[in-house]
Amino acid sequence: MNKSPWIRDNSSGNNVLSRRQFLLTSVGTGMALSLGRWSVAAGMTQAPNPRTLVKKVADAVLRDFPEPPAFNWGEGTMLTGMMRAYELSKDERYLQFVRRFADYHHEHGIGATLNERGYCGHWGPGYPMLMLHEVTGDRRYLELAEEITDFMMSKAERTADGGLSHFNGKPQLWVDTLDMCCPVLSNLARVTNRPALQKEAIRQLDIFAKHLQDPQTGLFYHMWDEKSAEHTPSFWARGNGWVVMSCTEVLKNEKAGSRRAPELVGLFEKQLAGIVPLQNRETGLWHTVLDKGDTYLEGSASSMFLYGMVECRNLKLLGVPYVETMRKAWAGLAKTIEPNGRVGGVSAGTGPSGKSGYVAREVGTYTWGTGAFLLAACAYAKSDLSD
Repeated sequence: MNKSPWIRDNSSGNNVLSRRQFLLTSVGTGMALSLGRWSVAAGMTQAPNPRTLVKKVADAVLRDFPEPPAFNWGEGTMLTGMMRAYELSKDERYLQFVRRFADYHHEHGIGATLNERGYCGHWGPGYPMLMLHEVTGDRRYLELAEEITDFMMSKAERTADGGLSHFNGKPQLWVDTLDMCCPVLSNLARVTNRPALQKEAIRQLDIFAKHLQDPQTGLFYHMWDEKSAEHTPSFWARGNGWVVMSCTEVLKNEKAGSRRAPELVGLFEKQLAGIVPLQNRETGLWHTVLDKGDTYLEGSASSMFLYGMVECRNLKLLGVPYVETMRKAWAGLAKTIEPNGRVGGVSAGTGPSGKSGYVAREVGTYTWGTGAFLLAACAYAKSDLSD
């Protein structure tokens, strides 16, 4: 399994193009490379049709992954994007790609994977498994999501106030964890009519916001350590992207008139109000440390922000008055697609650190960036912004 032209990044356990491969394949794409970092050149022209780029990127995934990829967080994001690509295009090849993944891992079992350090990254594929179940009616895919949820609810380690730890052995809250748990819990609550799971998803958002959301800016820090009662110092862009996507999924499944809906909307609107002014005006993207304009522009976070804003606008989940922000973001993201369909400008797997740690991460093509782009592009294609 997992035979592809991508090399293995040992720090994250996910597929990634080497820096040399990325630089070579970036020639002629209109990207500006400075000091080994990726950025979008100024003077943007009219952005391509999102449906065209969805097909280009999704077709590249089919070529790059002839066999089922690993059961992990980046792959889960990519599979979610492929399900959205199928919903948009009705191209059966994209559905069959996700189905082959699900069949492989259902046959081989995921119990050992879930028990490995209790790592939350192994929960992420539960959401596309639910999406696949809803399309096909095959209960085997529901069983995979149920097994993940059972692990989260009964076996995963937690902080004293109930927050899900990133992995066993350290009571720490990482913002990444929210997008590994909330979409699975919230959508399984809807699919199986178990409102307690939606309450748990909301509870996780509450707990993480209590420890990690900055009251002044609305932005989220990366990690809070229970032992020291301290959080990391920087506003990591993709970490805030994970929160944006988590809030979006939970809001989709919360009734508009419920007691908690206004609180969820308030939390999310406060975060977006902090994110939007930090958009790079020339490129439409965001820096890997959000409030540090001397850090490189990062594609996966920019895709996540655009996805959350457009999806919420499409579904009227909350007010999103950022029309020009969204249009500029799409124009910038369209330039990250290489001629071969791979999504460039995405930072490597990233642990909690300060500014220097985030800046030091490699930039290239990664599964999570590919998935986030597909999510943003599919949402944009369905919006009135692409007319």
